[in-house]
Amino acid sequence: MTAPVLAVEALGKSYGRHRVLDDVTFRLAAGETTALLGENGAGKSTLAKVLAGAVPPDSGRVLVDGNPVQLSSPRVALEHGIAFIPQELVYVPKLTVAENVCLGRWPRRAGFTSGAALRRQAAAEAERLGFDLPLDHAMDTLTLAQQQMVEILKALARRSRVILLDEPTAALSSHDSERLLNVMTGLAADGVGVLYISHRLDEVFRACRTVHVLRNGHLVRSSAVADTTPRGVIEDMLGRSADEAVAPTRDRAWARPVLSVRGYERAGLPPLRDVSFDVGEGEILGLYGVRGAGAEVIAETLGGLHPEVTGETTVDGSPVRTLRRPLAARRAGIAYVPADRKSQGLALTLPVQQSLSMLVLRSLSRFGVVARRRERTVAGKLAADVHLRARGLGQLVGELSGGNQQKVLVGSRIAMRPKVLVLQEPTRGVDVGARLEIHRLLRRLADDGTATLLVTSDIEEAVNLSDRLLVIRDGAVVSEFPRPDFRSQSDVLHAAGGLD
Repeated sequence: MTAPVLAVEALGKSYGRHRVLDDVTFRLAAGETTALLGENGAGKSTLAKVLAGAVPPDSGRVLVDGNPVQLSSPRVALEHGIAFIPQELVYVPKLTVAENVCLGRWPRRAGFTSGAALRRQAAAEAERLGFDLPLDHAMDTLTLAQQQMVEILKALARRSRVILLDEPTAALSSHDSERLLNVMTGLAADGVGVLYISHRLDEVFRACRTVHVLRNGHLVRSSAVADTTPRGVIEDMLGRSADEAVAPTRDRAWARPVLSVRGYERAGLPPLRDVSFDVGEGEILGLYGVRGAGAEVIAETLGGLHPEVTGETTVDGSPVRTLRRPLAARRAGIAYVPADRKSQGLALTLPVQQSLSMLVLRSLSRFGVVARRRERTVAGKLAADVHLRARGLGQLVGELSGGNQQKVLVGSRIAMRPKVLVLQEPTRGVDVGARLEIHRLLRRLADDGTATLLVTSDIEEAVNLSDRLLVIRDGAVVSEFPRPDFRSQSDVLHAAGGLD
């Protein structure tokens, strides 16, 4: 290991009386890949924003190459060689890859630039760093993995020596995740310090050399990855035994179907081919498949987002005439939790109270006027049911951690008291503790009789939470696992990948 390229000493940050970071100290060496772990709300994002120059600390200091620096803005952080690549990527969608790579430093001559000069500059940077990207394509035509590679290339083209990656593989397929991890390994070999924020412990233990764990704003572990285990890290994150992070299994039969799907067909991509299944009262039926296999289309169809899908849908014995829009799905008794909470599921500028009650305002209103006291009571009960951690019901949803935003999203759908709950990637990008709480909530709802369809690309979640698991491949149901458990993971992965 070489001398620290980045050091944090006794860093502190508070919002009002809430202490977000408390006396945090660690070092990052050139060529080191280190993981920053912790539950949502532990302080990871705040620490990353301090290092990116987006949030000023209240106390402590940041050093680059041993020299104290004032990171007063993201531009200043970039000037010191620190680049932050957030989970929600920031790029100009209609500009080309080359234009995005050179953004803010386009080649000029006498105050003018040209597309050819700009492309030459981007191509030179890509060749120097070994990136193979479609430089002439618009950013919004690229896959998410390619967009992340562009953002990394843009950071390296600025000669960044430290790269902060926030949940870079949360929405990627296993293949794309592997590619990104290989890029991280290459960056470290070139002497770049990488701070990797993630909830995916398998990737941490494969790609990182050191690990730091935050809990309630305190740094509770700084060690080599080789000196700990996934179980030990979970206990550090939770502050309790890892045994408590295992949801109990359920052993029961489901006789009466609440949701019936028959003959779903779709000609587009991804296609659907004669998809049929039932979900019983109180059952959690899992649908698992690799990205693009069609499972996500089934969830979105039941949410009213794919009117082109043909087939029959029955809810509680009554045929659903149409699912051409989300309102039709809600009227049929289907509550849909989308995969992307920020763009499809939540209004981040609304307070928690209104976000939890927005889908049931009719039941809280009289003559078109919302009874705010009753709304507050309902929202308070929902917040307690989902174990929401917030300053109060008036806090804006956008100010919450990712895990707590997800709890608000699920809570708003629970408020509908649906007959069928359809969840797409319900714990994507949330920490171990929030994941456990969401799983327990879903099991409790199932115990109360809610028919639940779980669509997930997380194999561990699929086998641990589902009472019955269907595997989707190329738009068709190819396998069924009646009572999956951790021993089923290999068979499920083989079926999803088309392997014998």
